[in-house]
Amino acid sequence: MVIDKNIVRDMMVDFLRLVNKFNKLEKKPLDFGTGDLLYPSEIHMIDEIGKKKGQTVTELCKRFGVTKGAVSQIVGKLSRKGYIDKLKNEKSGKEILLSLTAKGLKAYKGHVKMHNAIDEDFAINLKNMNMRQVEQFRDNLKMIENHTDKYLNLPKT
Repeated sequence: MVIDKNIVRDMMVDFLRLVNKFNKLEKKPLDFGTGDLLYPSEIHMIDEIGKKKGQTVTELCKRFGVTKGAVSQIVGKLSRKGYIDKLKNEKSGKEILLSLTAKGLKAYKGHVKMHNAIDEDFAINLKNMNMRQVEQFRDNLKMIENHTDKYLNLPKT
């Protein structure tokens, strides 16, 4: 099937508009019940530590696909703000194990509550779709991700 170039262009514009909106969301700090505003990168770090106590910076790097420096910077900031504790691993002596403080746990629970509301809202949008349509939607998202991955690895000009 040949798709009209104008349709492809319109789809790309729609996709870029969505990406720009997500980029705005990624820069918007929110209060998750602690009285502090937390950026998405901070609350997602809290969320990941809350899901699995005792993770290391290296494990978080792998999970998020970012550098050790990036994770260390966020972890340091969250530690100073009183959201996470850093404990030396008694077994290795070198590794630092991360866990949530009471304040961190409160933010974690607030984040879970917010995501439950978002998920419910999104499910309402999907309720009129059959399972085949939902699977097709997911396949399309994967296709867009794969397409985007190709351009992340382009040489700089």
